[in-house]
Amino acid sequence: MIVPTEPRCGDCTVCCHIAGFTGEWSYTDKYNEAQKFGLQFDPMQTCNKLCDTGCSIQENKPRICSEFFCEYVKQDLDDQYYPKDCGFMATVNVYDENYPDAWPYPDTITILSMDKTLPPEIQYNNNKQLLDNLIEEIEISIGRKLPVELETNQGWIYLRR
Repeated sequence: MIVPTEPRCGDCTVCCHIAGFTGEWSYTDKYNEAQKFGLQFDPMQTCNKLCDTGCSIQENKPRICSEFFCEYVKQDLDDQYYPKDCGFMATVNVYDENYPDAWPYPDTITILSMDKTLPPEIQYNNNKQLLDNLIEEIEISIGRKLPVELETNQGWIYLRR
Protein backbone atom coordinates (compact mmCIF):
# COMPACT_ATOMS: atom_id res chain seq x y z
CA MET A 1 0.00 0.00 0.00
CA ILE A 2 1.37 3.40 -0.99
CA VAL A 3 1.50 5.87 1.87
CA PRO A 4 1.31 9.32 0.27
CA THR A 5 2.97 12.31 1.87
CA GLU A 6 0.01 14.44 0.80
CA PRO A 7 -3.60 13.21 0.63
CA ARG A 8 -4.05 14.42 -2.95
CA CYS A 9 -1.16 12.24 -4.15
CA GLY A 10 -3.24 9.15 -3.40
CA ASP A 11 -1.71 6.23 -5.27
CA CYS A 12 -0.06 8.46 -7.88
CA THR A 13 3.67 7.89 -8.36
CA VAL A 14 4.07 9.70 -11.68
CA CYS A 15 6.87 11.89 -10.32
CA CYS A 16 8.75 8.71 -9.33
CA HIS A 17 8.56 7.51 -12.94
CA ILE A 18 9.73 10.61 -14.83
CA ALA A 19 11.05 13.48 -12.70
CA GLY A 20 14.59 12.17 -12.18
CA PHE A 21 17.37 13.95 -10.35
CA THR A 22 20.46 11.95 -11.27
CA GLY A 23 22.30 11.66 -14.58
CA GLU A 24 21.80 14.65 -16.87
CA TRP A 25 19.32 16.16 -14.40
CA SER A 26 21.69 15.89 -11.41
CA TYR A 27 21.55 19.69 -11.08
CA THR A 28 18.07 19.27 -9.58
CA ASP A 29 19.53 17.29 -6.64
CA LYS A 30 19.97 20.54 -4.74
CA TYR A 31 20.85 18.76 -1.48
CA ASN A 32 23.30 16.35 -3.14
CA GLU A 33 21.60 13.34 -1.61
CA ALA A 34 21.30 10.89 -4.50
CA GLN A 35 24.49 9.03 -3.69
CA LYS A 36 23.76 8.93 0.06
CA PHE A 37 20.42 7.23 -0.63
CA GLY A 38 21.74 5.01 -3.41
CA LEU A 39 19.38 6.58 -5.92
CA GLN A 40 19.52 5.97 -9.61
CA PHE A 41 16.79 8.20 -10.98
CA ASP A 42 17.70 9.49 -14.41
CA PRO A 43 15.28 11.68 -16.39
CA MET A 44 12.26 9.87 -17.78
CA GLN A 45 13.29 6.68 -15.96
CA THR A 46 11.68 5.07 -12.92
CA CYS A 47 13.40 5.68 -9.58
CA ASN A 48 15.20 2.57 -8.40
CA LYS A 49 13.58 2.99 -4.95
CA LEU A 50 10.02 2.67 -6.30
CA CYS A 51 8.48 -0.75 -5.74
CA ASP A 52 5.02 -2.31 -6.11
CA THR A 53 3.87 -0.79 -2.84
CA GLY A 54 5.33 2.67 -3.42
CA CYS A 55 8.57 4.20 -2.24
CA SER A 56 10.76 1.61 -0.54
CA ILE A 57 12.46 4.38 1.48
CA GLN A 58 9.29 6.42 2.19
CA GLU A 59 10.06 6.80 5.90
CA ASN A 60 13.63 7.98 5.24
CA LYS A 61 13.69 9.53 1.79
CA PRO A 62 15.72 12.43 0.37
CA ARG A 63 14.62 15.96 1.19
CA ILE A 64 14.09 16.72 -2.48
CA CYS A 65 11.46 13.97 -2.61
CA SER A 66 9.81 15.11 0.62
CA GLU A 67 9.62 18.70 -0.62
CA PHE A 68 8.46 18.00 -4.18
CA PHE A 69 4.82 18.35 -5.12
CA CYS A 70 3.53 18.69 -8.65
CA GLU A 71 1.23 21.55 -9.60
CA TYR A 72 -1.82 19.27 -9.33
CA VAL A 73 -1.22 19.19 -5.57
CA LYS A 74 0.32 22.64 -5.06
CA GLN A 75 -2.33 24.52 -7.05
CA ASP A 76 -5.24 22.22 -6.05
CA LEU A 77 -6.07 21.64 -9.70
CA ASP A 78 -9.20 19.96 -10.98
CA ASP A 79 -9.28 16.14 -10.87
CA GLN A 80 -8.98 15.92 -14.67
CA TYR A 81 -5.30 16.90 -14.21
CA TYR A 82 -4.51 14.10 -11.73
CA PRO A 83 -1.15 12.99 -13.19
CA LYS A 84 -1.80 9.26 -12.85
CA ASP A 85 -5.00 9.58 -14.90
CA CYS A 86 -4.10 12.26 -17.45
CA GLY A 87 -0.53 11.04 -18.09
CA PHE A 88 1.13 14.43 -17.60
CA MET A 89 2.74 16.05 -14.58
CA ALA A 90 3.37 19.78 -14.39
CA THR A 91 5.80 21.71 -12.25
CA VAL A 92 6.63 25.39 -12.02
CA ASN A 93 10.37 25.89 -11.80
CA VAL A 94 11.20 28.98 -9.79
CA TYR A 95 14.54 30.50 -8.95
CA ASP A 96 15.73 29.73 -5.43
CA GLU A 97 18.55 32.02 -4.30
CA ASN A 98 19.65 29.38 -1.79
CA TYR A 99 20.19 26.91 -4.64
CA PRO A 100 21.00 29.01 -7.72
CA ASP A 101 22.19 26.02 -9.77
CA ALA A 102 19.25 23.74 -8.92
CA TRP A 103 17.37 24.57 -12.09
CA PRO A 104 18.94 26.21 -15.13
CA TYR A 105 15.60 27.46 -16.53
CA PRO A 106 13.74 29.15 -13.66
CA ASP A 107 10.32 30.68 -14.08
CA THR A 108 9.16 28.03 -16.52
CA ILE A 109 6.23 25.65 -16.46
CA THR A 110 7.52 22.21 -17.31
CA ILE A 111 5.10 19.48 -18.30
CA LEU A 112 6.50 15.94 -18.22
CA SER A 113 4.82 13.09 -20.06
CA MET A 114 4.39 9.51 -18.87
CA ASP A 115 4.25 8.34 -22.50
CA LYS A 116 7.77 7.18 -23.26
CA THR A 117 7.10 6.26 -26.89
CA LEU A 118 6.02 9.41 -28.75
CA PRO A 119 7.94 12.65 -29.42
CA PRO A 120 6.71 15.87 -27.82
CA GLU A 121 5.18 17.34 -30.99
CA ILE A 122 2.93 14.32 -31.47
CA GLN A 123 2.02 14.16 -27.79
CA TYR A 124 1.06 17.82 -27.81
CA ASN A 125 -1.02 17.43 -30.98
CA ASN A 126 -2.75 14.35 -29.53
CA ASN A 127 -3.50 16.10 -26.21
CA LYS A 128 -3.71 19.76 -27.23
CA GLN A 129 -6.97 20.63 -25.46
CA LEU A 130 -5.97 18.92 -22.20
CA LEU A 131 -2.50 20.49 -22.16
CA ASP A 132 -3.72 23.97 -23.12
CA ASN A 133 -6.34 23.81 -20.37
CA LEU A 134 -3.76 22.55 -17.87
CA ILE A 135 -1.44 25.43 -18.72
CA GLU A 136 -4.27 27.94 -18.38
CA GLU A 137 -5.32 26.53 -14.99
CA ILE A 138 -1.74 26.75 -13.69
CA GLU A 139 -1.30 30.30 -14.98
CA ILE A 140 -4.56 31.37 -13.34
CA SER A 141 -3.49 29.72 -10.07
CA ILE A 142 -0.04 31.33 -10.00
CA GLY A 143 -1.32 34.65 -11.31
CA ARG A 144 1.01 35.03 -14.27
CA LYS A 145 1.99 33.65 -17.63
CA LEU A 146 5.29 31.81 -17.98
CA PRO A 147 7.13 30.02 -20.76
CA VAL A 148 5.98 26.41 -21.05
CA GLU A 149 7.94 23.38 -22.15
CA LEU A 150 6.78 19.82 -22.78
CA GLU A 151 9.37 17.14 -22.03
CA THR A 152 9.12 13.56 -23.17
CA ASN A 153 11.50 10.63 -23.41
CA GLN A 154 12.28 11.72 -27.00
CA GLY A 155 13.05 15.36 -26.27
CA TRP A 156 11.31 18.60 -25.51
CA ILE A 157 9.58 21.54 -27.16
CA TYR A 158 8.44 24.96 -26.08
CA LEU A 159 4.66 25.25 -26.09
CA ARG A 160 4.78 28.92 -25.06
CA ARG A 161 7.71 31.33 -24.91
